[in-house]
Amino acid sequence: MEVNLTAVVVAGLAGFVIGFLWYMPQLFGKAWMKAVGMKEKDMKKEGMGGKMLISLISTFVLAFVLSHFISGMILWKGNVYGAVDPVMTGAFAGFWAWLGFLATSLIDPVLWMNKPWSLWFINAGQWLVKLLVMGAILGFMR
Repeated sequence: MEVNLTAVVVAGLAGFVIGFLWYMPQLFGKAWMKAVGMKEKDMKKEGMGGKMLISLISTFVLAFVLSHFISGMILWKGNVYGAVDPVMTGAFAGFWAWLGFLATSLIDPVLWMNKPWSLWFINAGQWLVKLLVMGAILGFMR
């Protein structure tokens, strides 16, 4: 299966920006810090540059893998149903990846580390939006 690397870069950057904005104090950053038991001073002393770089790289890897999922879904759906809408197929691939892998895995801190459900809603919501947008971009630029 061919991967459009330009699409991977665009989707990866979009996903990174979504995550960056999502966790800003003006959106969910303050609620997230409260849910994980972190203070602003903790964030400042930890150094964000390296963490942001790792996050960006991991988002590119996510876009690359999601691109393969989308290609497989388009091939399968095209063979079974005929013509498919690649944007919707990309968004659906993002949704199913979110539901099957992230929405379920992100429950563990709530269950086993006594974290509040608000943490699950913040993190799972970010991943849902990120994967829907990334999937739609990858489908569109396929």
